[in-house]
Amino acid sequence: MSAAPDTLSNLPQIICDEVSIRLPDLKACKPHAGKFSLEELKKSGLTSPAVLISTLGAKQGEGYAGHATEFLLSMAAYVVCKDALGLQRDLAAANICQVLLELVPGKNWANPACGQAQGVAMHTLISAKSKDSGVSLWAVTWNQPITFFQSSPAPLGAQIYVGGTPISGAS
Repeated sequence: MSAAPDTLSNLPQIICDEVSIRLPDLKACKPHAGKFSLEELKKSGLTSPAVLISTLGAKQGEGYAGHATEFLLSMAAYVVCKDALGLQRDLAAANICQVLLELVPGKNWANPACGQAQGVAMHTLISAKSKDSGVSLWAVTWNQPITFFQSSPAPLGAQIYVGGTPISGAS
């Protein structure tokens, strides 16, 4: 049995839904295709604070019986913050990243096709250009094991449930 055909395309939105629950004050939390940069931010007019979830790529991992192959998806949560009243952009970005660093490790996003998130890391993508534009851009990245093959639940054979030699006693 295979996973749903839209497992890969739906994963970023599933992650966004969970991030939005943990960070309800975000102005935006949405999927994004590929890497995110300051240039894209300028074009998009994205409101702040925001988190963008992206699948950056995949590489083949372990192979299992029945032709099940695991892939490691390279995932990123891009954190975008601008200065706001009472909180500097870099502090806001660090606070959001801290929540993501607590949330992501070990998550399978309630998706049976996914294994536990691993290799979680944080990166500051601050540059002279981003400082000049008043924006802080950070990222939390991780590897998400996923398989597109799921076995069908089936009852085990009766010989597993019943076995052994009957105990006979004196009558």
